[in-house]
Amino acid sequence: MRRLLFLLFITLSVTAQASDTLESFQKRFQVVKKDGKSIMIRDRSLKFQFSIAPYLSMVKSWIKEEQLRQNAKGDYEHEIAQLLEADQMEKGVYSNEQLPIVVESLKTLQGIDVDQVFSNPQFNAFFQKFELDLNTALSKLDPFVVANMEESKFFYTKRVTYQIVTIALNIAKKQFSQIALLNTASYVLVEVERMVREKRLFHQNMLLHYLENIPEDQIGLTHSEANRAFSSIYESRIPWYAFWESRAAQDTWEKYGTTKFFTQVRAANARLRQYQTTYDQVGDRLNFAFQKATIEGEEVVLNIMDTENMFKTSPAVAMYINNPSRIARKRTVLQLAQLGMSFLSLPSWIKSPVESYLKSSYQNQRLTEGALYGYFESQSDLDSMQSVLMNYQNPFDQLN
Repeated sequence: MRRLLFLLFITLSVTAQASDTLESFQKRFQVVKKDGKSIMIRDRSLKFQFSIAPYLSMVKSWIKEEQLRQNAKGDYEHEIAQLLEADQMEKGVYSNEQLPIVVESLKTLQGIDVDQVFSNPQFNAFFQKFELDLNTALSKLDPFVVANMEESKFFYTKRVTYQIVTIALNIAKKQFSQIALLNTASYVLVEVERMVREKRLFHQNMLLHYLENIPEDQIGLTHSEANRAFSSIYESRIPWYAFWESRAAQDTWEKYGTTKFFTQVRAANARLRQYQTTYDQVGDRLNFAFQKATIEGEEVVLNIMDTENMFKTSPAVAMYINNPSRIARKRTVLQLAQLGMSFLSLPSWIKSPVESYLKSSYQNQRLTEGALYGYFESQSDLDSMQSVLMNYQNPFDQLN
């Protein structure tokens, strides 16, 4: 009898959890139908109009805080070394060579008169024009669409924002004679365009969590429509120059996305198996991309889809359960180091590997974390959702 009651309890718990997951999906996403067929999936929370002001405010506060940290008593270099120590290559010394350059790039931020740069009338007028141009470009898109099952070139033909940035960068070079203004403006331009563009990728990873965990018929999709939703998500990730990959997506539309998805899942599973003996404990699997574990006594959530960086191939740590701000602090440092690199007089053969290392340590990882946000959302875990958003660091994405 007890066994029967236990099995009944488990069944009811699983059913309730599945119901909560479906309800969370339906609150966020809308399956659009035409003539009885599902043709696209829209995300109700994605917005069209954007203002650059929140990002400028965020970067300004980051630089000021970093300047205060450098001026405070204590060993700033040691703090950065501790923060990035997990980034050391398993056997090598190569990423050790990056650390002095990263620290030096951060120290160049001391030379920025933050208030002077961010209150400069020419600087602000330049970004008001950029904001207007980017909003005009975005008006030609449908920002709510995260998957279009009918059009195999839907996202590939809408690559317009990078053109706006290219033009703006050329204007900035002619307009700003002060190095601090030019370098800061150039950094902001590139980062803003990337964050605006990557909003959809974060939400698509959220959608992948739901597509993995809810039967397609409950969502309102046939098997073929679900496959094409996967294909649309992966079609959106094709770079603007990769016309051959766009052609491949069109030619294999029915299975393009699922092939990509399960290839990545198999690679992620292999990565976890390779490194699982290095963890104190391997806990629950959350979804296709995330796994709980314990490392040196610390409870973490691992991102098994992405590596720590280009030098360290173990699964990236997405969250320290008892120290949720640690990842956000590390990512702030990595991004500020990118800005600082523009002030260093170093040859490109030295700069390029360091810049690649910096980007490899957070850019893909925080987008994949959309699937982690989706998991916590389906569990109604509001605190963990906020922790993911803190690490996401995208002021243009007003998630609710």
